[in-house]
Amino acid sequence: AIKNRRKNLNSIKSSVNTDLQKLYSEGKNLEGITIGPTNIFILSDEAKDNVLNAFRSRVELEGTVTLSQITKILNIVNEILSNPEAIADAEREEGLRKLDQLKKLLQGLPEKVGDPEEEVEDDAGIVEDAEPFEVVVTEEEISLDEPQGVEDTEESDEEEVIEDLEDVGVDDAIEGAEVEGADGSYEEDDEIKKARLLAEEFNNLIGAMDRFYNRYILIPEGEYIVGSKRPKKDEKPEQKVHLSPFYMGKFPITNALFEIFVEKTGYRTTAEKLGYGTVYYGRFRKTIDEKTGLKKLTWNSSLISKAVEGACWHQPLGQGSTLHNKRNHPVVQVSLEDAMAFAAWTGKRLPTEDEWEAASRTTHGYVFPWGKDWKKDSCNIEESHIGDTTSVDKYIELENDFMIADTLGNVLEWTLDRSEPPSYRKDRSKYYIVKGGSWISGNDIRLFSRFKSEPESHSNILGFRCVAY
Repeated sequence: AIKNRRKNLNSIKSSVNTDLQKLYSEGKNLEGITIGPTNIFILSDEAKDNVLNAFRSRVELEGTVTLSQITKILNIVNEILSNPEAIADAEREEGLRKLDQLKKLLQGLPEKVGDPEEEVEDDAGIVEDAEPFEVVVTEEEISLDEPQGVEDTEESDEEEVIEDLEDVGVDDAIEGAEVEGADGSYEEDDEIKKARLLAEEFNNLIGAMDRFYNRYILIPEGEYIVGSKRPKKDEKPEQKVHLSPFYMGKFPITNALFEIFVEKTGYRTTAEKLGYGTVYYGRFRKTIDEKTGLKKLTWNSSLISKAVEGACWHQPLGQGSTLHNKRNHPVVQVSLEDAMAFAAWTGKRLPTEDEWEAASRTTHGYVFPWGKDWKKDSCNIEESHIGDTTSVDKYIELENDFMIADTLGNVLEWTLDRSEPPSYRKDRSKYYIVKGGSWISGNDIRLFSRFKSEPESHSNILGFRCVAY
């Protein structure tokens, strides 16, 4: 059924493109618009050729061009540069160097020509890739209510990254993810350049709405307070750490962003391979009947967790559950390997514990995102009576001074830091630190709180966010 839905979508897109091409031939589709491979409106190949030929002819005959014509040419060039794999020899080191030179040349053109429109200043520190024009095609036939089928895709560097992760294991991949030099500086090496290209390609795959949730904030170099003044069991004592600058995800990775990764790569998560996931059921949950508007409070005597067959990222509560109305909720049921695979494919990595805590506590060293004192109804925890995840921007008005949001409650988040196993474990199992608490946490949760989790763990309270280069 899923394959048929995808075939139907492709058939509809092909039919629409045929009509658009016909309208272009009749002079009714003046811009030569067509639907591209990533389901956004672009110039058709024929329209591009006509624009380039018209530009060349005018230069040869009159020796002058208009700003409008230059803009069209730059849009076409930008579109080509956004897909470096389509350019001959782009995968070679020399090809990548030439691509960087072309991009720098394009970036410098506004300074030479002058911008006729008033400049609009972006939020400081936010990394966003903008297209010259982009109209998102709404695919109502394809929703997040069920997992999407995966078509056979050609081999690519991105897929090789995922295969490498599976081959070398989590620990080796973590060592490969460390980019900080011995002197504390970040080297601008080939790996970072490749990561940035992957990040640009991923950004080109997503629509304008999802780009809002794919933003990264510059965390400046400096000293940051981590740990607790009065550390309890498993907590680190308060200390200052010096960190080089890095870019932290404004939000945890959402279901919509993770779906694109799965659809393009065919990746199967740990939960899908095992056939089950851990599901937590909170003690309190408020629900509203959509038909009657009747509010209902469900109460359990205690917190319950159990392994549920079929529970995975697109069925977080097991068979029959969906991601309906959860497009902008944090993805859950992901193991450490799953999180690292997404990060690698999008040209990013997971944060260390110190990076996560520094970005969350800011230079003030606050124990809450908003300050020193607790605020009720400020994040998604047990006393919120939601009993499930919420949209990552639900509490955006309480984001911290760095504009990092949703670091307390909602879902726990993976970090790269190893930890000693809990005292009750007699073996030497591997554990990693997860941060931030979740929707089952009490109001005693703090930004310095830390929890231990085995790398293969996956549940409906566990997600992640990324660091960009």
